[in-house]
Amino acid sequence: MPLLPPVPGYRIAVLMALAHMLAVGDRFLLSILIEPIKADLGLGDAAIGVLQGPAFAFMGGAAVVPMILLARVWPLARLLALAMLGSSVATSACALAGSVATLIPARMLLGLAQGAIGPAAIGLIVAAIVPSHRGRGISLFTGGASLGRGLAMVGGGGLLALFGALAWPVAPWRLTFASAGLLGLPVALVIWRMAEPVALREDRRGRMEAALRHMVADRAMLVPHILAALCAVLVLQSLTSWSASLLIRMHALTPPQAGYRVGIAMMLAGAGGHALGGALADRRGAGSGLMLVGLALCALALWPLTRTDSLAVAVAALVVAVAGLSIALANGMIGLQARIPPALRVEGTAIFLTIVTLFGTALGPWLVGLASQAIAGPTGLAEAIGRVLGGTCLLGCGAAWVAGRRA
Repeated sequence: MPLLPPVPGYRIAVLMALAHMLAVGDRFLLSILIEPIKADLGLGDAAIGVLQGPAFAFMGGAAVVPMILLARVWPLARLLALAMLGSSVATSACALAGSVATLIPARMLLGLAQGAIGPAAIGLIVAAIVPSHRGRGISLFTGGASLGRGLAMVGGGGLLALFGALAWPVAPWRLTFASAGLLGLPVALVIWRMAEPVALREDRRGRMEAALRHMVADRAMLVPHILAALCAVLVLQSLTSWSASLLIRMHALTPPQAGYRVGIAMMLAGAGGHALGGALADRRGAGSGLMLVGLALCALALWPLTRTDSLAVAVAALVVAVAGLSIALANGMIGLQARIPPALRVEGTAIFLTIVTLFGTALGPWLVGLASQAIAGPTGLAEAIGRVLGGTCLLGCGAAWVAGRRA
């Protein structure tokens, strides 16, 4: 099956995937800069967890619904372009921070800007692409997140090494933030000038209240479905946030070395998992069974990831974990679209993203940071990842099983 069949709408799907990649790269750039920022600003794992979780996610989750209200009067392409611009500005602002108190507002601005990206991009894809290819179109968008995580690790680690070698008077991590903030500007300009799909211009009748009523009426199926997706988000966000530091502490790597390995694993496993999840959803239907399989794969991979002394085994386990989570997340989003009427999909996606962002993205990295600081010692982070994320995977498997039974 060709990656991009000649079906109308794939150009928009690819552009949305590119925007998603850059936005997620901005979000997770902090992950590869944890160790130099901790050394420079004197922060602990708990403070880093706040920056990666609540500081970003609470604002991002709270912003989704207001952004959808703006989408009723603004074209989605314009709203998405402004969100990309805000993401770039917020990333560059992190370079100016002198303490955790000044990093938090920059991360909050990043969350505010990125609150519009998911609903706006999904709305454009659903309107532009035919239903028989919608799973692959959405999986392209969700796969962009995996590429963005890899971009943050590989690109961020490379910039950190480059600026360190140049020995300029400004800290390398600050220059990395400033440089990365420029990447989204050309994409924002392209999206600003893009014409919205005709189908979207013709049908903008969706309302947040109607979408919420529909989801409440379908709660027997949607509650466990959303819980399974939330667990997958929590685990993936936490792995992305802490896996580079895990390799640095357990295998004595430098940040650029860890970033390269984690980045390649995230890009290959994430993009492959999303593509496979989308193709299976189109051929066999998006089901909770695929979410269950993906979460179970991740649960099995966490043991060698956090226990082995072999770097190669640890990286291979990370690949399996990310691939499984990507399959689960792709089917979580695709399955949601199948249970919401077309006129309400933008609003329904907004409600879904609000829930998973407020809880999954906010709690995961923070809980791992708190547990790591509480356990302490050279294996504290590994123990925290194993306990917190392993338990979350098992909870998600149970929720996916319940959703499958009720479907």
